[in-house]
Amino acid sequence: MTTTGGAHMRREDAWDALEQARDMNKRVRPMGGWYAAYGILYGLTSLGLVLTLGLTDSGVGVIVASVVAVTIICLLSVYSLRQPVKPLGYGPLHVWGVATWGLIYGVALFVGMYLFPGDMLWWAPMAVLSALPTSVTGLIALRRSRSTK
Repeated sequence: MTTTGGAHMRREDAWDALEQARDMNKRVRPMGGWYAAYGILYGLTSLGLVLTLGLTDSGVGVIVASVVAVTIICLLSVYSLRQPVKPLGYGPLHVWGVATWGLIYGVALFVGMYLFPGDMLWWAPMAVLSALPTSVTGLIALRRSRSTK
């Protein structure tokens, strides 16, 4: 057997390397489960923010909700940077979750502020919908971290 560097590897060495890779996978994969908490907390933050922005008549309410949401998202970002392992497929998963969230959040605010100001029948479902993308990506990461494949 030839390695990528062109050196020859014995069959026993190859089996040992494969076994080491499997052992590493068993130890590291569960460490990606932290992203479930990240995604769900991000989603809950969005839910609270969208509801507050849509239903408050107070400028102070908007400012307080925005400051709280930005603070939570910054803390979640610091938390994610401090994790030793990223979940399997983290890059595309995270981009999909945050990009989808951004699209839903933008539509909820833009349409809601102009067509449905203060209307609970618009803001409640949109708040729940805005929480779904990152929550779903968090649950996908949790499932992958528990998978043996």
